[in-house]
Amino acid sequence: MAVLVPVFLLTDYLRYKPVLILQSLSHVSIWLLLLLGTSLLEMQFMEFFYGITMAARVAYSSYIFSLVPAAVYQRVASYSRSSVLMGVFTSSVLGQMCVSLGGVSYRTLSAVSLGFVTFGLLLSLCLPWPKRSLFFNQARLEEERKEAAQTELARMKPEEKDGSVAAQGSNHKSHSWTNSVFVQMLKELKNVVK
Repeated sequence: MAVLVPVFLLTDYLRYKPVLILQSLSHVSIWLLLLLGTSLLEMQFMEFFYGITMAARVAYSSYIFSLVPAAVYQRVASYSRSSVLMGVFTSSVLGQMCVSLGGVSYRTLSAVSLGFVTFGLLLSLCLPWPKRSLFFNQARLEEERKEAAQTELARMKPEEKDGSVAAQGSNHKSHSWTNSVFVQMLKELKNVVK
């Protein structure tokens, strides 16, 4: 918790990449200490580096959002979160199968994990620098947010035959049960399932 606030503040100011590299270095440190550490002090250092890694996770999402226009934030967030969860699921299942069926030791799995986080560190060094930050470039960001809101509204509002957005002045329609928030949520759920 002590690391969370400074990392959060520095993430946007440093434009994400240094914090991503710090996160990767912390991850490598965790697995090195897990493999080579034997004392209580080394395990406490491992927990400290774990705290840095978890605090720096905000840099990952912020970095991705800084590279794409605001109109596609929702799609990018769902893709990135899905890929992270799929990676966690796959590695967990494969690790369990290796231990249960293949007789692989936990030390070997930890060494494999160290290899993958080291590869992640090398990848983070190769990432391009974002040209802007989300909070320290407010003028352009506000413009993108307005465009994104208009894009989302255009998708949500039905269009009339002549292409213009349906008039909002029809108050008698807005009070019907088919336009209630609950029904709109159910329609959206139906679209998501499709």
